[in-house]
Amino acid sequence: MPAQAMGPTYAGGSQPIIKDGYSILYLPDVNNRELIAAGESPVYYYIPNQVRMARKEGPDKGDYLFNMLRFAGTGGEGVIGGGGDVAGGVLTFSVTGDLPATTREQAEEQITEQVMGSTDSFWGAAGSRKPPLFRPAIIAASTTSVSNVAPTPRGFPAMPTGTRSTTGSDITYTGAPPAPGRRARDGDPAAGGDPAPTGGDNNLDPWYWLMQGQGAGSIDPSGTHAFSGLLGSYPAAICWAAFQGTASPLIVMQNYKLKVWSPVVTVKIHGHWEKIFTHFSAAASGRYLWASVDLKAEFNKMKTDGTITVETLVDTTLPDADKIAERLQERTDLVFSKFMEQAQKVIFDPPQPQVEAAQASSGGLTPWGAGVALKYRRDETQLDLTYEETSQFAYLQDHTISSSLAGMFDEMHADPEAERKYFQTVYLDDWPRRLARVLRPVAAWADGAVEFLSVQVGYPNTQGAINWEGHSFSGSDGNDGTWKFQTAQKQASDVTNAPTGWTPDMTWVKRKVHLAEPPSDIQDPYHRIQIERNVIDLDPGPNGTLLNDTTLEVRADSAGRLAVGPIQLGVMLTDNSQVVEAVFEATDETGEPAGMPQVRFRWNHGDVDVDRTWAIFTGDPAFRPFYRYQVSVTVKGTLFEPGRAWSGGWVRTSGNGPIIVDIPRPDQPGVTVRSVPEDRIRGLRALAAPREGQLPAPAAPAAESAVNGTRGGPDASTVLRFRNYQV
Repeated sequence: MPAQAMGPTYAGGSQPIIKDGYSILYLPDVNNRELIAAGESPVYYYIPNQVRMARKEGPDKGDYLFNMLRFAGTGGEGVIGGGGDVAGGVLTFSVTGDLPATTREQAEEQITEQVMGSTDSFWGAAGSRKPPLFRPAIIAASTTSVSNVAPTPRGFPAMPTGTRSTTGSDITYTGAPPAPGRRARDGDPAAGGDPAPTGGDNNLDPWYWLMQGQGAGSIDPSGTHAFSGLLGSYPAAICWAAFQGTASPLIVMQNYKLKVWSPVVTVKIHGHWEKIFTHFSAAASGRYLWASVDLKAEFNKMKTDGTITVETLVDTTLPDADKIAERLQERTDLVFSKFMEQAQKVIFDPPQPQVEAAQASSGGLTPWGAGVALKYRRDETQLDLTYEETSQFAYLQDHTISSSLAGMFDEMHADPEAERKYFQTVYLDDWPRRLARVLRPVAAWADGAVEFLSVQVGYPNTQGAINWEGHSFSGSDGNDGTWKFQTAQKQASDVTNAPTGWTPDMTWVKRKVHLAEPPSDIQDPYHRIQIERNVIDLDPGPNGTLLNDTTLEVRADSAGRLAVGPIQLGVMLTDNSQVVEAVFEATDETGEPAGMPQVRFRWNHGDVDVDRTWAIFTGDPAFRPFYRYQVSVTVKGTLFEPGRAWSGGWVRTSGNGPIIVDIPRPDQPGVTVRSVPEDRIRGLRALAAPREGQLPAPAAPAAESAVNGTRGGPDASTVLRFRNYQV
């Protein structure tokens, strides 16, 4: 069997590369020595060695995917849903391990320079007849977590309920302080809170911290991972100040489980299950479930104190086999993985389900990392642990990357307007007197008829003048992109010279559809687009439409649009002599032509299955999709056989969408039939008959016959050719 790349290995160590501020880790393939010997390219695997804040246009372009919003309100009685003072923040951001293509190419060039002259068992590419290949490392699973800005569940020393001693400064508590972020709400004595106070109260704990998005992540390191957090006033203030400065208070960690391979190795593990069980029991300290990181720590302790003996033997044909064995034992999870496979059979229960994925630790994705519990069976724990196996093992290796998400300060320092993009403040005293409009585009971007959509929303200032804000939607946004207009809702008495018909809950909206130039009929005979105006005003008038709807659509098909398709025939054409033509025309509701040019489609035997489409953009919102069509059928004749042709009457119909064209029969009422009269055929035959002393006329060349249309019968040029052959 030819040598093949199997996968990355830690047996040869790893090679970090830093380029342009990006850190990349490279690993060699475990079979590189065999690949080079077989004349194949050595293979090296890369993985990002740092997580970074994602940007809109790639790893190094566009705005950061970050937003920090502070909110505060007194919760006065005039505010719907108010329940006391409230302050906090909402933090959203996205991270990625994606690398710019140029950075990765430069790093690969550096690795190539290092390995081409090396004879290392795994890294060396000396003597290779082919250049190295680079592939992404295989990630079996990943976990993403974010550091906590709030205190631990034990909290800070606090005084939720207590009395100060009259003889000193000590505080006497009536109970243990509740955990920040999960504090019992006042007014709920059953939950540990006090009776409802008579004055105002904060209904969000100052140290509240709840981050969504943690837990299992993508196995693609170039993917984007999003987080959203609701913060109390203290974490919000910390994050606000820190992100506007030079440092970040948040650390994002991603723990990858890399599928890696070992060379042929012998692993020996020996011990006694009774001692191992006793060690874990003593180290439990009230813990019920064990996480991966704690299991590894206790396993290493048992190796050190001799409770467990471990031996790793590597194929002696490999240079520096002892060093390779040492790396496998000390820097990889190979031995630990084999120990846990045996321990799960004897002293541990199966992994417990991960209940709170959002709070998963960085080691929570091993087969046992979801939490295992000790079990005790005397008949099993009296056994010895004896494990020996020689193989080329595949196992999961932890690889953790992290970042402090710094860089916002540099962005805002370079662009004074950047702060407004990333940081906003909301005053909840205006709620629900906050007026909002959410606009969403709806257009068939794929057909290319719509270039972009635009919208303007207007609201009067205190002087009665209308302030406008605008936005445009393009095909790259798709129909999922939305734009939100927000403003403070005014009282009617606050606006002098208010526009006619306006009330405080109403806004003006001006929506437009900007159409692309339609393709010519010759360029695409199957798809016809008719455009009366390139810019269609959906809300005519100087100030558009006055309305109080919260959610609005900028809809292209509301612009007086007729869209018919796919257009198909109701019959099959059996050969190339049959041709069907259909003329389509827009009409009013009475069936009279609307004044737009007609559109003609033709079907031959070779393209009868090709769908046709027809669209009209009139720009008139009052336009209704009525139209009619007329069908003509031609059956081409031969030189001596007459052709036939007939046309049906106009067929009225309406509505957008697919249509099957009704083909008239020549014997139906109202059908006009056209054919070559029989007496003319007899005359042509007489002219073509050879006379006495004449040679018969040779057949016209196929190409010439086709040009002169001889399928439909002989014409004047045909008769002349017959006469030219007289003797």
